[in-house]
Amino acid sequence: MATRRKKKHQSSTADRITALPLDLRARIVSYLSFCEVVQLSALSRSWRHIHHHVPVVDLNLGEFVAFKKHIINVKLAIPGIVDDHRLLGIRVALALRARDGIGSKVETLRLAYSAGDPRVKRHADRLISLTDAPKICLDVSFAAVDRLPKRLNWKVDLPPAARHLKIRSLDFRMPTSTIAGPGAAALRKLYLHEVTLREWPRLPSLRSLRMSMVTVTTAFTPGATCPMLEQLAFWDSTIKHPCVDIRLPHLKSLDMDDVRIELPSAGDFLFPYGDVTVDAPELEELMVICSTGCSVEYKSFTLRAPAMRYLQWFGQFAELVHIDVGKPGSVTRGTIQFTSNGELEEMSYREMKDYRAQMMQMLHGLLPHLPPLTVADTAQPYITSKTRTVMDEDLKEMIPEETLTCDLGRLMARDV
Repeated sequence: MATRRKKKHQSSTADRITALPLDLRARIVSYLSFCEVVQLSALSRSWRHIHHHVPVVDLNLGEFVAFKKHIINVKLAIPGIVDDHRLLGIRVALALRARDGIGSKVETLRLAYSAGDPRVKRHADRLISLTDAPKICLDVSFAAVDRLPKRLNWKVDLPPAARHLKIRSLDFRMPTSTIAGPGAAALRKLYLHEVTLREWPRLPSLRSLRMSMVTVTTAFTPGATCPMLEQLAFWDSTIKHPCVDIRLPHLKSLDMDDVRIELPSAGDFLFPYGDVTVDAPELEELMVICSTGCSVEYKSFTLRAPAMRYLQWFGQFAELVHIDVGKPGSVTRGTIQFTSNGELEEMSYREMKDYRAQMMQMLHGLLPHLPPLTVADTAQPYITSKTRTVMDEDLKEMIPEETLTCDLGRLMARDV
């Protein structure tokens, strides 16, 4: 008897998820890929139509290409065989769901595919048009672009409901016309990865732009084509133009992490180059980070941000820094920090005296009410200098390293 009761208890525990309401079960399994959700429909009668109710449809069309190491289509020189039958089945299921109201409405479509394969792109375009979702996130790869005929059109046609777009590629040269369709005018979030940007896309409703490992070969002027931006972040990216002009009236957050401004042609890439101008009346947070310690130096960095409250500045050197934050004490949180190995001739780091001079320039802008000669004395109690030895991976020896840090939070909270 005890054994039978134990088995009954185990069975009840195992079936606890099935006992949940359908909409709750659908939301739980929406963390799975759509193909895995379809497989759940064979579990039992209670799960038979679960794929008609998941709020998130997550598809990676690369999973529908077999024998990727073998070139099957000689004309296009694209390896692999596309499982058109399975993809057609998914298209039919989504079409019935949208047309006949079977199940619930799709809230989010996440679709990853290679636009370099026209066989797959054909299915992707159809899936996008069939799914009337308010949020569409596309992970588009152009890795096969160099093997394909030039006649192919590399547009991503966004439906009206599209709000989020991600484009990742292998050094794809992205023209403005890449982002098109009725959804382009309503796009809110854009993420670019490993893209060469030759001209800025015209996205009048864009609110958030993130770029990773992007090369910009034109003037860096996002405000001309994306005037509504509120968040702008670019990491490990290169700008091959002397003009970095960020004039955005609605920008609230700006993150520049390892952003190199380099000469378009060959030359000394460490030579100070490029004038950065940030004019953003609503900017609240600014982060400028040079994590390598020897990134390209800027000729100048000019900032006008009367609403700014938070500043993080690590390592990036500029020959001239001008900061205008309106009234004194507006920036209440943040850190300015520099690290130098200037004693070593082999290193490309600046000497600490150069970094200290830049820190004073920045503090003059943050404390405009103080006479210039008194800024250093006022800030000194909140500036720390530490020296230590660290292992250099290239030289294979211990080297001296000095760090200079100003705690802006404590400085601005002092009693004047």
